[in-house]
Amino acid sequence: MMLSPAIHSTLAILWGGVMLILLMVVFKTTGMRPSPTTPWVGVRTLSTIRLLVLVVVGATGVIAAYPLIDKNYAAVFVTHSGWLLLGKLAIVWLVLAIALRTHLVLLPARAMPPATAASARRTLRPWIVIEGIFTLALVWAGHVVANEHPPNHAVIRDWPYPFRFSIANTWGMGMPDAVIGVWTATVLLLVAGGLAVLAQMKNWRLRWRLGLPTVLTVSALAVGLYALAVEAFPETYRPIPVPFTSKSVAHAMTLFADNCVPCHGHQAKGDGILAKTLPKQPLDLLTEPHASMHTPGDFFHWLTNGIPGTGMPPWGETFSEEERWDLVNLIHALSRGYQARIINTRILPNQPYLAPPGFSYTTHDGHTGRLKDFRGEKAVLLVLFSWPDSRERLDQLRLAHRVLRDYKAEVLAVPLTGLTPQQTALIKEDLPFSLIEQGAAEIARTYSLFRRTISHPDLMGQGTVPKHMEFLFDRFGYLRARWIPETDGPDWHDLDFVTQQVDQLNQEQEILPPPPDYVQESTHDMHMGGMDMGGMKM
Repeated sequence: MMLSPAIHSTLAILWGGVMLILLMVVFKTTGMRPSPTTPWVGVRTLSTIRLLVLVVVGATGVIAAYPLIDKNYAAVFVTHSGWLLLGKLAIVWLVLAIALRTHLVLLPARAMPPATAASARRTLRPWIVIEGIFTLALVWAGHVVANEHPPNHAVIRDWPYPFRFSIANTWGMGMPDAVIGVWTATVLLLVAGGLAVLAQMKNWRLRWRLGLPTVLTVSALAVGLYALAVEAFPETYRPIPVPFTSKSVAHAMTLFADNCVPCHGHQAKGDGILAKTLPKQPLDLLTEPHASMHTPGDFFHWLTNGIPGTGMPPWGETFSEEERWDLVNLIHALSRGYQARIINTRILPNQPYLAPPGFSYTTHDGHTGRLKDFRGEKAVLLVLFSWPDSRERLDQLRLAHRVLRDYKAEVLAVPLTGLTPQQTALIKEDLPFSLIEQGAAEIARTYSLFRRTISHPDLMGQGTVPKHMEFLFDRFGYLRARWIPETDGPDWHDLDFVTQQVDQLNQEQEILPPPPDYVQESTHDMHMGGMDMGGMKM
């Protein structure tokens, strides 16, 4: 990957040189009658070299262009540099088609009967010239692209098309229409290729040789792309301006409780008391993969404008823009919390995947910090406790703190419910690790969404939040293990077991980049349950 731009540039220069020599030879010889001294063997050799170089130039160009896109594929279709990249690709395909025609059709025709050879001689020169012109256009496009801001830096505020293409939302979801459409397109492309070969072998007329394969190819593209198309909105690729944090999620939980529970239900499963009176069942935001199927901007659009025909009203005038983005964060927290049910007391080695909400805090001794401050340095054991129910566990962690610090693990304790000044004073006495005070309520509410387990899915009613939960994050910021004494047994009461898990994390190298501060398209999601959060019992 590192060498591909240099290889691409070197081969492009080689290709240009071969094309120049080929032009000189062709211009010198096409006006002559074929004779033993005519250097057509050299022409065929040059044509073969330029064809091979062109294929490698195209391949290395694609490799070199990939970092310029960096998964920001949508920007390719709305930015100047993106259109230039597409133009370069189109020119490469066009030049390759011309090169194949001259090499496979026109050059071999010179060995045919005189009439055919004369026709090929007349045709060869203009096609080589056309290829040379497109080569110059490709060089110019490459120079312009090199001086443009690449698409991966583009910020799409407004998507101009009413659709987008998504394999995950169509083929990936096993939708029959999409599967049929893609396979139909594949068959049409195979038939087009077969007809092109047959037409060349049978020497069909030019309009049939070009017309049939072209019509079938265009039809295949139309059918395949239509099958992969989904609805899009101006906000579809709009970047979310609100970080994915416990503060944002907790605020959205209050908004949800006050406005959305009658339809979506306490746990956002779409089973509120008004659900059956609506034209369409409200979305199940808890167990269905909506957050991975749609972009954050899609949800923002629906929250702003409503969803016609479903009973979902527009909230654009009720909630501020920031509050609507908070609700988008909540949707992702719900989904990720539900996915977290597969996490247990043992880490899955070398399998980080769950990016948790970040948080900021102030501790009992006035220290301020963020979860991301520990990245690259320490694992974090986040302890959500109740008092006095968790007293024994907190005493155990006091004694184990020195050992955990030796294993490069930091303990952060968060009360699940408010503490009285007397309780706070008692807990803080000789406390060797951090007791979070400011920010504790938001952290407790948000991470209660991550309480579900396979054996205790807690999907009905208002749900119940366990009295004690602990979460283990690796030093790169991913949630890797969780312990709920009520459902998981005594595993983490054994200090050796905990330090073994931390030691495993410490031996891992970086597998994924640290989680981004903002939710992104097609993230994996989850959800919470149980506790009364200002009316939102999830």
